Formats: sequence, structure tokens, C-alpha cells
Amino acid sequence: MSKFGSLALVCADNPGAFLRTEEAQAEGQLDGADLAEVNRALAELGYAVVAEELLESDYDRRSQPPWHVQRPTWWARFFGSF
Repeated sequence: MSKFGSLALVCADNPGAFLRTEEAQAEGQLDGADLAEVNRALAELGYAVVAEELLESDYDRRSQPPWHVQRPTWWARFFGSF
């Protein structure tokens, strides 16, 4: 869940363990039916599901990232770090 608004991320393992959702499915780590059920439940709760691969793109808007963030990404901006 995002620290801002109603954004959610669904991933097969820890964020970054797979490059794309399709990769996790191809390796048998993310079942398509389970993913569809989770996405449906999140949508019913008012969340917008964001693809993990999109969150790794550069965040080029104005922001003050935390000191430990070397490359501002959409992930760092809207989900933070662990």
C-alpha cells in the first residue's frame, strides 16, 4: 500500500525479486487466478494497482527524496523504502 493515496502494488515476493509480473508467473511464483482475485479485491476497496516495473522508472518531478535515495523513482516517491 502506498504512503500517499490509494495505490497498491502486488508482487510475487519481495519488491524487485522479479523484473515483471509476467516473469514471476512464468517461473510459477505468481498464479494468474490468485493475482486476478487480489487485483479485484483491491479494486473493490478503491485501490489502483500499479505494476512494479512502472515504479522503477525515474521520478522526474519536484520532490525531496530521503537522504539514502540515490536515484528518485516512482517507488521511492509513493511507496518509500523498507
